[in-house]
Amino acid sequence: MYATMKERIKIGFIGSGWAQVAQAPAFSLMDDVELAAVSSPTEHHRQKFMDRFGIGDGFSDWREMLQQCELDLVCVTTPTFLHEPMVSGVLESGRSVLCEKPFALTVDEAQRMADLARRSPGIALIDHQLRFHPGVRMMKQMIDGGDIGRVYEVRAVVNLATRNRTDQPWSWWSDADKGGGALRAIGSHLVDLNRFLVGEISEVCCNLSTSINHRPDRSRPGSSLPVTSDDSFAMFMKFGPSSIALGASSLMHVTTVGAYTWFSLEVVGSLKTIRLDGAGRLWEIANGEAKGGRSLIDAPRWKLVEPILPWDLLVLQAKIRLSSLAVHGIFAVGFAFLAHRIVKALKTGDPVVLQDAASFRDGLMIQKVLQAGLDSDREHRWVKI
Repeated sequence: MYATMKERIKIGFIGSGWAQVAQAPAFSLMDDVELAAVSSPTEHHRQKFMDRFGIGDGFSDWREMLQQCELDLVCVTTPTFLHEPMVSGVLESGRSVLCEKPFALTVDEAQRMADLARRSPGIALIDHQLRFHPGVRMMKQMIDGGDIGRVYEVRAVVNLATRNRTDQPWSWWSDADKGGGALRAIGSHLVDLNRFLVGEISEVCCNLSTSINHRPDRSRPGSSLPVTSDDSFAMFMKFGPSSIALGASSLMHVTTVGAYTWFSLEVVGSLKTIRLDGAGRLWEIANGEAKGGRSLIDAPRWKLVEPILPWDLLVLQAKIRLSSLAVHGIFAVGFAFLAHRIVKALKTGDPVVLQDAASFRDGLMIQKVLQAGLDSDREHRWVKI
């Protein structure tokens, strides 16, 4: 599997939306990487992407890009309902692929892509970049090393204002049948973090909410279209036997229609609690700091935990701070650390470099959790994975 060493890595992009925020800027920071081609059906978006990143080849049809360009890696950053044919086309061409989340529309789609990936020579990864963020790496080290003691529970709160305007037009994100919604978009990341840090999930109970149930139709001024996807959700999960916290709980609450932005992921242990914030900073607080736990007035005495990075990641971190990635927060920054690993794996041919990356098998397992969440909301009950 990808055993030959390469001096220069050529990367292509299918889609020009999120790719211009995270993927392309991140790969631009890497040595010996060429952003070689982009495919986007909208000429204006395609040309803007090419001009910004100095890309020579642009295509309206992704199939033509695969036929005409020599590429080592293709980033598929299109809406979810377009993933399967594009990802399959990349894998069948023998190239490596990085697929944006949510991975698939259904478990069956995810299974087909995972099966194809097993038979294909290239790398096949899901863009769950937070696994490689230094703060998350430090969290895992502290959990696995016993620093926080026995894991009691996990709590995640994500408050976004990305969809709080009622005049924001209808798009595929508003359509559940096309893979839109907060559970798939944000919940997929949080499910992955729970699995990565603690282990497999055995059952879930979920409630989906749609606060803004109609949005303006761009094609017909004055008209609107119904929103069928969720813009907020709460999901309660239990860890199963393939975890380090059998029977422990994890709670996720996410909204995209809030008045401010906030990200918090806490892992509560028998010795201390650790918390990751939206800037990627990691905090800890020992159980003994709670003063008996009765005061609701005293602020918690969180202490900053500084991850210790090797030299190559310190250099990368310095580059990130001077780039556009820094202003976009934890997800964009996290992608740069994933991109660093991908380029290293492609250049050296060493699969160990990516042993912690989210594979298509991980994507399949996450899809099963998300589907259980959808089923739970519809049937108003706990659903086993």
